[in-house]
Amino acid sequence: MKKYELMIILKPLLPQDIRQKTEDKIKEILKEADGQILSSDVWGKKHLAYPINKHEDGYYIVYKVELDESQMEMVEKEMHIITEILRYMFVIEE
Repeated sequence: MKKYELMIILKPLLPQDIRQKTEDKIKEILKEADGQILSSDVWGKKHLAYPINKHEDGYYIVYKVELDESQMEMVEKEMHIITEILRYMFVIEE
């Protein structure tokens, strides 16, 4: 299993309950992939360097996760389906 940093940018104007449900979906996806969340850090609403889907701001969440490489494709497919996510990025931690 490798360690990754997962940065997620959510739509900025989501109500708190929808944002929480989205976070729960993300955690469930990682759990189904036999991944483990080591830590999470909510950065909150930040201005984007460039607009994404006409949004000037985004709500940032950063997770440190441990995940098997073979599960990455499935996790990325599931993340891509969540409409509340503007962008996400996995970075391998060394």
